[in-house]
Amino acid sequence: MGTTPLVSAIVTTHNRKELLPRALDSVAVQTYPRLELVVVDDGSEESMESLVNDYKEVLSVQYLRNEQPQGACRARNQGIEAASGAFVAGLDDDDQWDKGRIKVLMESYSDGYAFVTSDVRMVYKKGSPIWRKKKRITLDDLLYTNYVGNQGLIKRERLLEVGGFDETLEAAQDYDLWIRLADRFGPIKNVQKPLQNVYLDHGGERISNPRDQLHGYFAFYQKHKEKMNESQRKYQLYNIRKATGKVTRLTDVCGWVPLHRLWKEVKSLLGGTILS
Repeated sequence: MGTTPLVSAIVTTHNRKELLPRALDSVAVQTYPRLELVVVDDGSEESMESLVNDYKEVLSVQYLRNEQPQGACRARNQGIEAASGAFVAGLDDDDQWDKGRIKVLMESYSDGYAFVTSDVRMVYKKGSPIWRKKKRITLDDLLYTNYVGNQGLIKRERLLEVGGFDETLEAAQDYDLWIRLADRFGPIKNVQKPLQNVYLDHGGERISNPRDQLHGYFAFYQKHKEKMNESQRKYQLYNIRKATGKVTRLTDVCGWVPLHRLWKEVKSLLGGTILS
């Protein structure tokens, strides 16, 4: 046991009392032998402490509570800062791990990769298609789009080294972190097995505030655009423009519109309030 690294499972939650037990149950049944549970309650109207404490019989548990919501990024950073594990693995409070997820990810981990993730089941009311990802996700891949998704298993010291989640961003916070980790530590390894369920079949309140999401994504784009080539910049701007409902096909924008014109169109669609 002394040579088996401790992994901290970090679950951030906000007003999800009905859904949270599913996530915590999936942590409690992991086959990996050394696991800590860190729950950050980000200002839920009703404390989750008694619910979380029920897991102390099977897990080492930390419960942190913000009396007022601080936002998803701050809550996740609080979990990382409080974690005792050499590795951390995030889990959204409405999602669920397969019981072998952490064991498989730890067996697949190598320091030659920034971190390790896996394929995912996307659970809808009418089915559960599998999101199959590339075995090796490079920085160049990520500068086009977020091939990782929203979770991985990562060395805690690496997260601290790159500064954790950017608390100034209002959107694409996970995506931003993956780019910084890949830029610093190399490509991401993906286990091509679906080891997590991401539930999209409910209308519960989300920890992320949807306010100004497009402006937040544009701020993300501005933060990383110097790393991007022209094709990557166009694709990113296309996705922002598409989200406004002003374009339906990639070729409508990326095929012939010059980059500077596309940038001006996106800026205009967002109200002209974006800094150059």
